[in-house]
Amino acid sequence: MARSLAVVGIISFGLALTGCSGAMVGFQPSLFTAGPGMIFTDVQGGSLVVENVAPSKTGTACSTQILGIIATGDTRVETAMNNGGVRKLSFVSQSIKSYVFGVYSEVCTIARGN
Repeated sequence: MARSLAVVGIISFGLALTGCSGAMVGFQPSLFTAGPGMIFTDVQGGSLVVENVAPSKTGTACSTQILGIIATGDTRVETAMNNGGVRKLSFVSQSIKSYVFGVYSEVCTIARGN
């Protein structure tokens, strides 16, 4: 019984360390073909916003989290557009990187347009 409780405690502690990255907050299965990896994740996905217009400008907006304790950043599409000087949006994509059970995670929104 004590051994079972110890195992449950260790697993619970490990899951707590992943924070929100373990659940991949903002993870939209419709945009991505792969799920989060335990050791390393580097996934990109996108969605066409308007007609096929060749984009000439790119802007990014990123947020990071460490140990599920500290999370900072802004991943809004509007922020990405402002950072790249994009006035007319043609394409939005998202990049998610996570290392070692979500100890460090980075989510970026990439806006392309003119």
